[in-house]
Amino acid sequence: MAENRIDEQDVLNFALNLEYLEAEFYTYATTGKSITNFGVGIKGRANGANPTEGAKTVGGKQVTFSDNELFTRDIATQIGSDERAHVVLLRGALGSSAVAMPNIDLGALGFGFGNQNDFLRVARILEDIGVTAYAGAAGLLKTPGIITAAARLLGAEAEHAAAIRTQVARLKIPTTPLDGVDLIPPPSGQPKQVLSIDVSDGLVAARTAGEVLYLAFGAKASVKQGGFFPTGLNGTITSSSEPAAASKVAA
Repeated sequence: MAENRIDEQDVLNFALNLEYLEAEFYTYATTGKSITNFGVGIKGRANGANPTEGAKTVGGKQVTFSDNELFTRDIATQIGSDERAHVVLLRGALGSSAVAMPNIDLGALGFGFGNQNDFLRVARILEDIGVTAYAGAAGLLKTPGIITAAARLLGAEAEHAAAIRTQVARLKIPTTPLDGVDLIPPPSGQPKQVLSIDVSDGLVAARTAGEVLYLAFGAKASVKQGGFFPTGLNGTITSSSEPAAASKVAA
């Protein structure tokens, strides 16, 4: 489906797929449990091998945070609560049109739960993807109330990204770029690039849905599954594209 034909329901369900992923990641990292243990619904419409009763999550476990860095644990705990609330919000807005939680592999990158630093590396990736996904979807929304809600969700994700990136920079955790628009924090990135904001224009990058799925599917173009979503997403937005190019940073 061409992106200019995507309707608001498609966009909200695409966001819901991503919020399921983030909510599961933080909830497992801070509690060792799924969002279902907190009463969050996961049933809905499903595609292919993803069941309508909500699929399962593998690869996650509770992270042992350093006693010297309990602030990181507290940040992660609040973000987990926020992400569960985002799932509830989107499911409420979509009603019977909400998609179910797809199969999720939290261990898709091969790290994330072994220690605090690996947790922060994955959290940085997920938060920066989330911010650029909401930014990229903004132009597809038409209803004032939905635009307002999406703007508030983007604001929350941006605060999450800033908090996680600050910890990455402060604790000097090495990171690598995901694609051409990924502005990585210190120590691997530029010393003054703590935030994911282009210093030339003061804006975050925007990724299309296809560019987001390129990252979510394990850096693979023109596929419909893989990486964090081994059996794909639920809904109508399901295909990855080529990665975002560096030229988009200045766009």
